[in-house]
Amino acid sequence: MPRLVIHRRLVWVAVRVWLVFLAFAFVNGLFRQRVLEPELGPEIAHVLSTTTLAGFILIVSLFVFAVRERSLPPRVLLAIGAFWAALTALCELGIGLVRGLQATELFSDYDVSRGRLFGLVILAELLSPLLAGSLRRPCR
Repeated sequence: MPRLVIHRRLVWVAVRVWLVFLAFAFVNGLFRQRVLEPELGPEIAHVLSTTTLAGFILIVSLFVFAVRERSLPPRVLLAIGAFWAALTALCELGIGLVRGLQATELFSDYDVSRGRLFGLVILAELLSPLLAGSLRRPCR
């Protein structure tokens, strides 16, 4: 099986795009806390905020990988998605540990049975590059 080689420029593109996601997530979270929660309640605000973030990830991925970047092999696109998902998971874990949260609190946003949908964001990060890349002509 050939080795997966990702060029340095592509890594920087992936990092810069993830930083855009991070900035949007921060602003989105502030908007949820200050505007949506007081008006709609925490549950509905969480669903709206999470789906907005996942949609933003998809739209940016479509722009970057279906419009802007050259055609990339599916395994490279999946590697970029896995990189984004790992960065987000590590960021969430780090912030939670700094705040002194317990493990149950750290993973509570991933509990779909309680209406928590943050796993959708991780899934969007993982699969959006692959989905966006599939809209281009196949890589030769």
